[in-house]
Amino acid sequence: MNEPANFLDGSTTGCANSTLNSPPYTPAVAGGSLISRTVCMDADQYAGKHYNLHNMYGFTEAIVTSTVLAEIRAKRPFVISRSSFIGMGVYSGHWSGDITSSWSDMAWTVPELLSMSLFGIPLMGADICGFNGDTTVPLCQRWMELGAFYPFSRNHNGKGQRAQDPASLGDEVVAASKKAFLVRYSLLPYLYTLFYKAHSQGETVVRPIFFE
Repeated sequence: MNEPANFLDGSTTGCANSTLNSPPYTPAVAGGSLISRTVCMDADQYAGKHYNLHNMYGFTEAIVTSTVLAEIRAKRPFVISRSSFIGMGVYSGHWSGDITSSWSDMAWTVPELLSMSLFGIPLMGADICGFNGDTTVPLCQRWMELGAFYPFSRNHNGKGQRAQDPASLGDEVVAASKKAFLVRYSLLPYLYTLFYKAHSQGETVVRPIFFE
């Protein structure tokens, strides 16, 4: 969680009535407002107004984290960011954040993966079986089968939600997960090749059919 998130809108005293905080056109963002769960867009920061820097926060953080880890450990770092920006794939992967345990959200992970791959962020995944809300046995079974082929593959949910590791959901989920992930593991050399081509030639790992 490395975007400039906030547990209220703007500040305790709200935000000024300005075109930065309430622009003429507001995209379909969560909460319906640019200041929803973040700081005021006209807030002053070292490099300028927050309006111009919001999406750069996670990006610059990923640059620093990746660079420092590589220097300290003398190894290629593994960094995952919830915030994302064009060019982020050079420094980190991305996961989709707090999705719900629903068939709809599972379906939406596919175009999201394709989009992020086209944006140059090949290491991408979503919380398998969902993050918010309780999963079901059929949903988690199908999601484990799909999620085995996410470039970044992780079953992850929120505190207080129903346990969703395969063993907690019964033999059918265990069997399906094992079968799907054995296929994933058998394809790891191919996956590494795709990541190498993404790194060296700008190719995709998850790709739309029209790429073929």
